[in-house]
Amino acid sequence: MAEPLPDSMQEAKREGAPGAAPEGEPAPPGPLIFFDGVCNLCNAAVQWVIDRDKRNRFRFASLQSQAAGRALAATDASVPSAGRLDSVVLLDEEGVHVRSDAAIRIARTLGFPWSLAKIGLLLPRPLRDGVYDWIARHRYRWFGRQNACMLPTPELRARFLDADEPPPPTPAPILVEEVPPPSAPAREPWSVLAIGSALMYRFVLVYLFLQVFPFPIGGIPFTEALAAPYTQGKQAFITWVAKAVFGIAIKFYPLGSGDTTYNYIEVATLLTWALLAAVVWTLARRGAPVSERTRDGMRTYVRIYLAAVLLSYGWDKVIPLQMPAPGPDRLMVPIGDTSPMGLLWTFMGASSAYQIFAGLGEVVGGLLLLWRRTAQLGSLVSACVLTNVVVLNFCYDVPVKLFSSHLLLMAIFLLLPHAARLVTVLLLNLPAQPVPLRPFPIHRAWLRRTVVILKVAFIAWVAIAPLFYAFQTRKTFGDLAPPAPLQGTYRVESFTRDGVQDRANEDAVRWVRVGLNRYGGTIQRADGRAVRMRLELDAAKRSLTLTPREAGAQPIQLRYSEPGPGLVRIEGKFEGGETVALLRRETGEKSLLMTRGFHWINEVPLNR
Repeated sequence: MAEPLPDSMQEAKREGAPGAAPEGEPAPPGPLIFFDGVCNLCNAAVQWVIDRDKRNRFRFASLQSQAAGRALAATDASVPSAGRLDSVVLLDEEGVHVRSDAAIRIARTLGFPWSLAKIGLLLPRPLRDGVYDWIARHRYRWFGRQNACMLPTPELRARFLDADEPPPPTPAPILVEEVPPPSAPAREPWSVLAIGSALMYRFVLVYLFLQVFPFPIGGIPFTEALAAPYTQGKQAFITWVAKAVFGIAIKFYPLGSGDTTYNYIEVATLLTWALLAAVVWTLARRGAPVSERTRDGMRTYVRIYLAAVLLSYGWDKVIPLQMPAPGPDRLMVPIGDTSPMGLLWTFMGASSAYQIFAGLGEVVGGLLLLWRRTAQLGSLVSACVLTNVVVLNFCYDVPVKLFSSHLLLMAIFLLLPHAARLVTVLLLNLPAQPVPLRPFPIHRAWLRRTVVILKVAFIAWVAIAPLFYAFQTRKTFGDLAPPAPLQGTYRVESFTRDGVQDRANEDAVRWVRVGLNRYGGTIQRADGRAVRMRLELDAAKRSLTLTPREAGAQPIQLRYSEPGPGLVRIEGKFEGGETVALLRRETGEKSLLMTRGFHWINEVPLNR
């Protein structure tokens, strides 16, 4: 992609000025590619062509050079829109080609698989050129520019027509629109592409806002009452939409699972709201692009929310708390009876070191997002971490697929403005233009100090409060808390169901082992099956409440007593039959999973 041909070239072509090829002189052998010599993207594209042009077919020259002017002046074909040309130019035996035609012809000359680019000729030229021109208009802003045209290496000098020309003292004048300051973005021309881009961007902004709102209201202490009307009103409306539009009666609301029917109806509703709001907004602004101030404000809102969520989840892993070490109830379940989510929780909880490592990735990404200067790196780290989280949630059926996918979408949203700069540095191996950070227009000193104090307090709440809360929770309910009553693994010494004792019962009914933890209980039957249930223990009432983990399951009330040291007697109606079980605590060897640990030297792999 290149800027307009210098006026000297145009004059040379029209009037045969000095520097033009004499009339009747043949043009240099082709095909020839003329490019903008100071454009980083164009220089990278030329290098890309050179690397794939195995037969050395193409020769090159910058559009700012005299050689380009002479070569174009020697042709009979006229270059379209010469005064505003903003394109790579291909000169071959069929004439002069610009924009998308030039790009496609260059690619198909390179052979397979690049020759498949000719499929693009099936698209209408206005559409192809519209996309090309959109990239060309933003190439300096996205990929940067050099102060002088590129100099070929000695090995490539013969392929550059302008290799022997002295470099100009200053860059050629830019006749296309300059990169505007951030505070005054240039308006895209009134076109379907420009309006569609503005509409899509507004749609994304509104949808993300609806996903994040009412944050931070409701999360900051003493603001819960302010968020309640909005939350309750949205829930009532979505429940009505489910019934009126989809004919579904909502029975389960998000509580532990973020992939309920309610959540999917919510996503559909918010998408509809966002589309309607984006259309109205775009019409009200007559198709104008979104202002830079609005973009900055929305990016700030999204990155602070994303930082808060990552820090909350990250500290819960660093402590570690989210995936506790497998207790008696989980270790008793055979791996074949473990749900995919249960297997993931066991895998993460079995290694505190790995869980801490995973949490640190989320914490680092969240901390970097809190400051504008490090937000780009924070977005990159967060996108990598969240990609792994999303893949785990989908592959192990963890019911936060929608939520984690939206978090990844937010990280990508924050990265997109820097995508071209990242491509320039990481893929094109070229320098990228820095992004200026505009200070907020606060002129009063006392107000600036107040904003700084509020910012520090907010960052402390977002970054430090979750750590303190997670540590306190671990001391109260986690592995640092005192052992829960009855916690342990038990062997069933005697079992009676409806008066039928021990082995007279069917194996599918008879209990053989029981595991009790703080919030979970597992009953293993004689046929090998083990069922893990939620557990609530009331020591004062000497009662156990077991609730199967299936949706809609009813709790089971049981009574317990301790007739002697290490003995527990459980009785009550269980699965339709009066059940009495006498349990004896096991004090033998602990599970291999929790005792194997780490070994630097393994003469033989212990893969059991």
